[in-house]
Amino acid sequence: MPILTGPEPLTPERTIRPARPGEEDAVLDLLAEAAAWLTGRGIHQWPQRFPREPVRDQIQAGEALLVVGHGEPIATCVVTEADPGLWGETREPAYYLGRLAVAREAAGAGLGNRIIDWVSEKATTHHKAFVRVATTRDNAALRGFYERMGFEHVADPPEAKWPTSLYERPTGSRQSEDFRP
Repeated sequence: MPILTGPEPLTPERTIRPARPGEEDAVLDLLAEAAAWLTGRGIHQWPQRFPREPVRDQIQAGEALLVVGHGEPIATCVVTEADPGLWGETREPAYYLGRLAVAREAAGAGLGNRIIDWVSEKATTHHKAFVRVATTRDNAALRGFYERMGFEHVADPPEAKWPTSLYERPTGSRQSEDFRP
């Protein structure tokens, strides 16, 4: 079940909503801008441009989200209920947040923080125990960002395709210990 089925306010000036069919380029352009910015800082975390087909599939599944400000897409992310490729099969209900990108014009105003908190609020409402993220193990700044946001390092899976660090943050709906074996 998608985290969101229609638009809703994220901040007084910004709305978050599912990306719509035909908005693949809006999502891909935000991701490409973020990838170029990272590359310019010496961080090779994302491809120059993500493939179109997976983005189209995420839009159709209701997993790709856009944040819109003044009528223009200014951020994107993907929220799923599973990520077996990185996390394996888990029994704890969670939201998996990925591909979070904020347009440079909107950067520095705490929008990424607000998106993460919004996902966590939704996770609580939907009885998820965690919000989980995967990040490049070599990106110390991003790892620090997630740690400041209350995420705890869980693992660095050796079988991942790229050097990966997994993080999770318990939600307010349940204590994480309730789901541990």
